[in-house]
Amino acid sequence: MRIKFSWETSIILAFSFFIIFIIYIAFFFPHVGSQLISDRYYEEELKYQEIINEKKNVLKLPNKIKIFILSSGIRIIFPEVLDNIHGFFTLLRFSSKYLDVTRSFKIFRSSSKTLFIPKKNLKKGCYKLIIRWKSDKKKYFFEKNLFWLS
Repeated sequence: MRIKFSWETSIILAFSFFIIFIIYIAFFFPHVGSQLISDRYYEEELKYQEIINEKKNVLKLPNKIKIFILSSGIRIIFPEVLDNIHGFFTLLRFSSKYLDVTRSFKIFRSSSKTLFIPKKNLKKGCYKLIIRWKSDKKKYFFEKNLFWLS
């Protein structure tokens, strides 16, 4: 037995399938939660010119910041020309704000210009490393994407 469709039946079936598809997308499709990186997004956007100036200060340094990903953690080496460094670093995890890490640090003149982030603070995945610091009344801003495997 063969079913013969007229063009009216075809249009009604097409609209029906389209409506079922839209209902499925709207109600049954798994919802993916998204999070803003910051709760104060608009306030931080107004301060972005400061960040641009701080990034320019990093580019003017004679030696660049060196980042080493080791099995024991992440080692950050600052240029030797900087003295009395104090600031904070943030490891942003885009998949979950609960995995973000923010710590302050101070590096004095006599110590080595090294900052170490131990692996106990890190989970496997992609991070954005943001370092903001001040040295000799000058502010600096550095950011880099990292992938932690362990």
